[in-house]
Amino acid sequence: MKTLKATLVVVLLGLFPVFAAPQSKDKDKPTPLTSAEVSGVSRKEDRRELYYSFTAGPGELVVTLDVEGLSGRSDRESLVRLTFFDQDSHEVGKFHRQSGLNGDNKRQVEKYNLTKQTSLVMRVTFEAGASKYKVGLSGDVSLEHPDGPVDTSAPGEVLKLPKTGVLTIKMRDGSVRTINLADIQDARIEKESPRR
Repeated sequence: MKTLKATLVVVLLGLFPVFAAPQSKDKDKPTPLTSAEVSGVSRKEDRRELYYSFTAGPGELVVTLDVEGLSGRSDRESLVRLTFFDQDSHEVGKFHRQSGLNGDNKRQVEKYNLTKQTSLVMRVTFEAGASKYKVGLSGDVSLEHPDGPVDTSAPGEVLKLPKTGVLTIKMRDGSVRTINLADIQDARIEKESPRR
């Protein structure tokens, strides 16, 4: 997983039945966030609790929540609630957004400053009427790619690596290479191998 430098909109997976991807209702086995643009729909009196995982920090995590009511009644608001937990199940933050009384789209933006890279679980819950919603994550966010980690760094950009531990690289030929992170001065992704 790599930290994304540009704003990355991440929306919850598979909430339209036609495109249904696995959604975890188990807080101990959250679905890893992998998609950049997937929207969701909640039903009237929806009681689901959906769990998703991603990594953020160190730095600012910006969460944008858009909610649009679908109930078709001017007196029926829709509400979507987000709660974030760390790997020890401690609450890191929470907020919610209601649609407008006439089903108007409403947006809420929250910012969290993380002092270190943190594995997070996001719980999504619903109240009241049906809604369309979108959750966007930006800032220092790491996501899993469906085919494994993907690097989103610009060519030549210095990668943020921990100072301790071992970097293990599995090559396409099946061989495995390891590098002691304490020995690395800096690491960069280049378009071509340097000529010697």
